[in-house]
Amino acid sequence: MKICMLTTVHQPFDTRIFHKESKSLQKAGHTVTLIAPSDTASKNNVDRIHVITVKKPDSKILHPITMLRVFIAGLRQDSDVYHCHEPGSLFVCTFLKLLRRTKLVYDAHEHFPSIISENSLFPKFLKQFVDKIVDISEKTLCEFADIIITVNHSLENRYEKIKDVVVLFNVPILDLFNVSNSIKKKSVIISLGNISEKRGFDKLLFSMKKIKQTKPNVKLLILGHILDTNKFSTWVDDYIKTNGLEENFELIDWIPHFDVVRYIETSTVGIILFQPTHYNNLIGLPNKLFEYMACGIPVIASNFQEIRIIVNKSNCGILIDPTNSQEITDAILWVLEHPEEAKQMGENGRQAVEETYNWENMEKRLFKVYEELS
Repeated sequence: MKICMLTTVHQPFDTRIFHKESKSLQKAGHTVTLIAPSDTASKNNVDRIHVITVKKPDSKILHPITMLRVFIAGLRQDSDVYHCHEPGSLFVCTFLKLLRRTKLVYDAHEHFPSIISENSLFPKFLKQFVDKIVDISEKTLCEFADIIITVNHSLENRYEKIKDVVVLFNVPILDLFNVSNSIKKKSVIISLGNISEKRGFDKLLFSMKKIKQTKPNVKLLILGHILDTNKFSTWVDDYIKTNGLEENFELIDWIPHFDVVRYIETSTVGIILFQPTHYNNLIGLPNKLFEYMACGIPVIASNFQEIRIIVNKSNCGILIDPTNSQEITDAILWVLEHPEEAKQMGENGRQAVEETYNWENMEKRLFKVYEELS
């Protein structure tokens, strides 16, 4: 089949869209074209996938221009299936399906009504209204999809009233996570991905101040960047300097996806501190949870619905109230002071990934989706 992957917000080499789904479908013998926004417009063949980028405007207010450019690029493709990844591209692909008489796959990674309504573009008094409008609009557009793919069971429950749903967890590719049990762990707390108040970074810094009192050599490693206001970024810098945490903190802005493993596997514990700020956080099941598990390190994570199921089932870490910096502190200190128990949690997580939570298993579900579409 000729498959056209479209996104109006993700970058062209997104881990799920490019490195997992597109590569898997190409490996299965399908012809895959990927259309995504970028800083420049280009056409390239990468790993036998035709990647087309459209230039996105600098301002979020001009996002409809990006959608139009993605639509035009999609219309030029001779495809059997359009595979989209968010409400914007679902809107685009609905028109493409009607014009081209093709199949449509909607791949919903998040609870979009709560995410979009939280956008800083909307004043507080409009957020509930925006949430409702996005909810109704997305569900209406879902009627045009032939099948829906999503990333956890909470979202499956949301969409299964509309169409058939297949869950493809955001899990690691095992071949990329060949870890060695003999690697010595450092006293490092690692956090993958961008950081912000909504992801509990202020609470983590409060904890680091306390932890340093008994573990002066512990380090907090962030692989990402501060995804928040300039005011918060300034506060972070000031807090680190005021409390003498410069030697205990390292932020690495970006590294290739393939290099993530070596940073995780030498760390002591992986941290996830989603805050209860909006519904998508409460049901989130982030890729980094499974990446920590794949690297054999224990997890300290928000005690939220979907995360709780995985952590309890796998016995791979500690669940905490992410709004309570003392609970975060106690959990981190426990892991640092109980290396044998922490090692067992890490091994439990690795075993769960090897048996269940890996892309090789999800790939089989993806292949089945496309077999049923053909």
